[in-house]
Amino acid sequence: MVADPRPANDSAPIRPSLFDRAVDAARRERPAPPPPTPGTPRPPLDRAALLLAVAILATPLLTWGGAAILTARVQEEGRAIARRSAPQLAEQAAAQRSRVLLQQAWSLPTLGTTLEDTARDLPKDAALLRVERDGAGKLSMEVVAPDPDRVIAALPGLRATAQARAEGDGRMRITLEPPR
Repeated sequence: MVADPRPANDSAPIRPSLFDRAVDAARRERPAPPPPTPGTPRPPLDRAALLLAVAILATPLLTWGGAAILTARVQEEGRAIARRSAPQLAEQAAAQRSRVLLQQAWSLPTLGTTLEDTARDLPKDAALLRVERDGAGKLSMEVVAPDPDRVIAALPGLRATAQARAEGDGRMRITLEPPR
């Protein structure tokens, strides 16, 4: 859809558009300037135009320089704040870790309860060798049994992480841990 070149007022004369005038001005041939003569002085510089050109060039450079200075100051302030608050943040992180460990220890069943439940679920020919729980509450146990598959099937909440032949009687030593 092309815009109507006529003005809204029909009595006004139709003038060529700004683009048409610019194209016409560019197409016109300009007379060549006369060659300079050695004795002719150059015209003086237009100071207003020169000041305007310098202002146009200097404004973005000054803005960039000011922004760079302000950015450097803010980054240094951030580093200073981080240095001052580092001990307090480390103390808070240690307290949070302690709270998490205490919550885990409080919410986990006791080792005796875990032993009773495990002993009840084990096959009759299996024996517990070792049961331990680390500070994070991760349980690890070793069981000796003639058939490791029956032990693994009897304790579905645990997975076998190692198996080795026990010395002497031909039974297997199985290390069990909870899945990750």
